[in-house]
Amino acid sequence: MSTVAGTRWEQRDRQRLDILSAARQRLTDGGYAALTTPDIAADAGVSEDTIHVFFRGTEDLFATLLAQRLDDFHAEIAPACRVAETGDQVIATIATAYLDVYRVFGRELNIWSMVLGEHPSANDIARPLAGAAQRVLNTLGAALTRTAKRPVAPGEMQLALPFVWATVTGLAEHVTGGRQVLHPCNWEQLLDFTARTVIAGLDAMRTPEE
Repeated sequence: MSTVAGTRWEQRDRQRLDILSAARQRLTDGGYAALTTPDIAADAGVSEDTIHVFFRGTEDLFATLLAQRLDDFHAEIAPACRVAETGDQVIATIATAYLDVYRVFGRELNIWSMVLGEHPSANDIARPLAGAAQRVLNTLGAALTRTAKRPVAPGEMQLALPFVWATVTGLAEHVTGGRQVLHPCNWEQLLDFTARTVIAGLDAMRTPEE
């Protein structure tokens, strides 16, 4: 590859990184409503046409940023999940770390309904997002299986994971959405009760055949 061609590709990579950085900052500061192409272009020092070279629209940008954030989230929780001694500790680790993810990405846009539906670039943006989410679920499932008080039957964790993740997401929505003012429990009390209740249910769980 010539020096000129190499420099051109390096410039494209830098532009893409600058666009993602600008979009991430806008999303963090102002939510999805602040994720507009003209503002991102101005912050990144590129034209709107340049943004569309890499991303078809703000949904693509959002999905890409979420996939990156889930990979960062996975890197954060994986070491703790590997050494957790109880399922309660696993749930507490996941739920606490997920609060910051949900504050930025979970409250304003259900990107999954777009990337798994009729969105024109669904396949392109769904693959990395689904891969990042699956890595998180695999780590969660492995940790819960390892810390279970009884052997986990084949396929049992496939039933448990959607329930556990829905609980973690619901807890994050409850705490970050303002409804926590309706009860006197603090985060630590709510987390402790949730973790103990979820794990007690999983420990008592039996497959239909049992």
